[in-house]
Amino acid sequence: AKQKFIDNVLKDSNRLRKQSELLALQLGKFIPPQMHKAMMQGDFNTDVTTRRKKLTIFFSDIKNFTDTSEKLQPEDLTKYLNEYFSEMTKIALEHGATIDKYIGDAVMLFFGDPTSNGEREDARACVEMSLKMQERMVQLRNKWKDSGFYNPFEIRIGINTGYCNVGNFGSNQRLTYTIIGGEVNVAARLESAGEANKILMSYETFAHAKDMIEVRELQSIKMKGISRDVKVFEIIARKKSKFELVQKLKITEGISTKKI
Repeated sequence: AKQKFIDNVLKDSNRLRKQSELLALQLGKFIPPQMHKAMMQGDFNTDVTTRRKKLTIFFSDIKNFTDTSEKLQPEDLTKYLNEYFSEMTKIALEHGATIDKYIGDAVMLFFGDPTSNGEREDARACVEMSLKMQERMVQLRNKWKDSGFYNPFEIRIGINTGYCNVGNFGSNQRLTYTIIGGEVNVAARLESAGEANKILMSYETFAHAKDMIEVRELQSIKMKGISRDVKVFEIIARKKSKFELVQKLKITEGISTKKI
């Protein structure tokens, strides 16, 4: 009887452990992985509290989404949107982004909280992530065209670095972990001002990543609530490494020699 009792206790314990693991896995799909990990370790504060912190904020959306979606069957729209969000989320997580929210066809991310590699590295990670996203979109558009999607999604991206209020907003009954502040609005404005397949950033972000990218400066933006003119930079391409430049020079010299 004693052994049977012990066996039943162990069986119930294993069942409860599996239920807890399943619940944790499901919960992890609704909150940022960094927050989920901290909660599982008992390190996350669930009080209604915020703090001031310098972050790099990312916004993206699909250009002409309403017009494009009206030309698709609902089933196809759902399929393509889910694939788009899945691919972009995968890249975001690989680069350490905190996923704030999906707003219709838009994505809002940020770097610098709850974990950070420092202001400069956070900004550079965001720029690299954005480049990877646009590169992945080229592949997805080719794939979607082959499957019958004539005008596949094209995205535009805005990035800004600045001080925000970050933390738990809401009430004792329901909380949202997010960021607010004028710098968030700057990132959103940069995104909406961009063209399809382009990445716009503020000078604050560009200053941290200027050795990574070739850019062109656009007309500055004046924004209500922002005391400065926002300097705008559009990414043209990745900056070539010294090794790539040397290889290109060797190829060019080889061609010139052959012509002679």
